[in-house]
Formats: sequence, C-alpha cells, structure tokens
Amino acid sequence: MTTRNPAILRGGNLPPQRRHVFAGWLIATVAICSNSPVHAEHSYAVRTVWDEYTESDLNISVFVFRDANRNGIYDLEDRPMSGISIDSSGVGQPASAISNSSGFANFTMSGTDRGADIKYEGSYQFDVQVPPRWAVTTGNERQTTRFELFPGSPADLVARPAPALVGLAPDLWIEGHSAKPLTLAARSAGTLQEAMSNEAGNFTFPVRPGNWQISSPTMPKPRQIAIAATPVRLTESWLLQQDPPSEIPSIEATFDDLQSEGVLKIPSGYMGLDWSNFVMTHQKFYEPEGYRNGVLSGEFLAYNGSGHPATISRDKPFDFVGGYFGVSTLRAEGETLIITGWHDEQEVYRESMALSALGPIFLAADFRGVTRVEFTTEHYWQFTSDNLTFRLN
Repeated sequence: MTTRNPAILRGGNLPPQRRHVFAGWLIATVAICSNSPVHAEHSYAVRTVWDEYTESDLNISVFVFRDANRNGIYDLEDRPMSGISIDSSGVGQPASAISNSSGFANFTMSGTDRGADIKYEGSYQFDVQVPPRWAVTTGNERQTTRFELFPGSPADLVARPAPALVGLAPDLWIEGHSAKPLTLAARSAGTLQEAMSNEAGNFTFPVRPGNWQISSPTMPKPRQIAIAATPVRLTESWLLQQDPPSEIPSIEATFDDLQSEGVLKIPSGYMGLDWSNFVMTHQKFYEPEGYRNGVLSGEFLAYNGSGHPATISRDKPFDFVGGYFGVSTLRAEGETLIITGWHDEQEVYRESMALSALGPIFLAADFRGVTRVEFTTEHYWQFTSDNLTFRLN
C-alpha cells in the first residue's frame, strides 16, 4: 500500500500563492466523487409503496369545442371553444368553471385537500350552460361520473369515467334589414322558409347547412347564399343589387400569411389594399375569449386597434364581398358593428350588425365599386374579423 504524504494532501509543498488553487481543486474533486452516485440514486428512485396518500391535487376537465360540421365528433374541422360555463354538483359544495383558451373547463380534485372542487367519493354531474341560440351536438348537456378514492394516484381520487368532451354549434339563421317592407322566400333541397320584415325592418329565419336560393318580389332576381358553419347576415345592398357580381376572381384575407406569432399592425399593400388601424394577432395572444372563438381559419385574425375605427381603402374602386365578424370579449356581447362603404367622399353603403364573442357571423356585404370601407363599433370595443373577401376591379 502506498502511503500519501499528508503534507502533499494539504498542499504543503506548493508555493503559498498556489495553495488556494490546490485547495479549491481538492474540494471540487471530493464533492463530485462523493455526491454523484447518491444524487443519481435519489433522483431516479423506483417507487415501491403505492398505497400511501400522495396528498396533492389534479385538474379534472370538461373539454368544450365548436363543432363546425355538427357531427358530434371532435375532428380536424373543429376548434376548442373558450368562455363556456360548466357547473358541477354532487357530494359537497357545487362549483363552476369557464373553458379556457384551449377549451378546458378545469375543476380541482383531491382526496385529501378539503379546498378542492371535487374532494369526496360519489357521483357528480357536469352541466353545460348552453348559450342562447347554440346547441349541444354531443348529446351530453348533462353528464354524470363517479369519483372514487385511490391512494397513491396523483390526486388520491379518480373519475370513473372521466368527463366526456362537449361539442357546441350555433343555430343557423339568415337575418337582415330592409328600409322598405320585405317578404322573403328561401329554398334549399325541397325546404322552404318564408320571412317578413317587422316594423323595424328586420327579418330572420332559421336554416340548415346547404345552398339556399333567396327571392323576393322586391329583388331583381333570386340569389344564392351558401350556409355552412355560421349564421349569415344579408345587407340591403346584397338583397337589392341589380347586376350580377363581377367575374373577376375574388381574393381572401385570412391574416395567416403575414407572420407566425404574436401581434402585428397590418401594413398597407397587404392583398393590394391600404389598411388603417387594423391589427392582426394570434388567437391566443390575448386573454379574452372572442379572440379565440372569432377565428374561422388558421390561427390568426384581425381587430380594430384600441377599439377605434378601422378602414380598408384603395385608390381604384374595389368590391367588398363580405367576411366573418365577432367581438373580442363576452363583456361586450351584442356590441354593434357599423360598416360604411364610400366611393371617394360619398357614402354609398351603410350596414350594422350585432356581434358575439362566442363565434363569428358572416356578413354578405356585396359593397361594389367602393374606394373605402370603414368599420366602427358603437361603444368602442374591439371587433374581430377573419376571412375577408374582396374583388379588385
């Protein structure tokens, strides 16, 4: 056996100016050699006792989605839905949760934490607070599940089964306004719907997905409108246009081709048009639910900066065919959007529509030969817009 010189271990034979370097090296070396095996064993220890309480909590969620094709299945056409209220009731106090930006309404559960939303064994009900003019497509407006104690699980409590996802879809309807009394007939695949404008000049009637032919004694000729995933508002100009639409191909502003994240002031020149006070953003950049629910395609949409008027213009006349509009937050549910079309300094079109933060409504505008379109909210809330369609004459 070799006996090491204690003086060497103390750095005694080194010059004084180097002894502190030696000491630091020795301490670091001993620490690495002595701690590494213990640290690894502690970090990757295999759990052997599974029947002890974990004494933690976990979210159990009801996932809510907008069922675009109304088939009751969460598939690639659908989107998570934000701002939907879910109530739970059962053993203990009732609780409520709002679906978040990813569509999850979260309830805390724990077998040991008395402050959790779900903390006892037993049956619980989850009820969807269905918004007006919406319907549950998955057949589970109310669903029941049973919770059981399970020591050693993440929350010491498990659901059997976990709550099922919930699909929602808006009622489909066509609405509009006419300054003169109006009687409308709408036909689609053997279905006939009729409507008359009321004293205020407004009309509305229910429809289903498909192509509809709209006619009226006051209309020059019947027109076609496609109904898909959203309600539709027809402008008076759409109802009363004398000439068929231009054969020039339309272009669509989806706002998904400008950038990949965050927020951006829309620059003039996008889609060959000048944009003023339009801002585009990713659907999850802001917290309010309307920014997520208002997206029709992709992951981006546009809004009016600070809630103030926004305009789209061009030196040469263009047609504003239409687009999808909503409002940014449920705090402004029902906010009014006023859309004005101008040719130079002359106002040629004016339309208004009520907005929702739950999902967009398609405005069939058919504003022709305009040089500027102005969008104003009556109470200065941010509107949302997506898939705006134009023809550049």
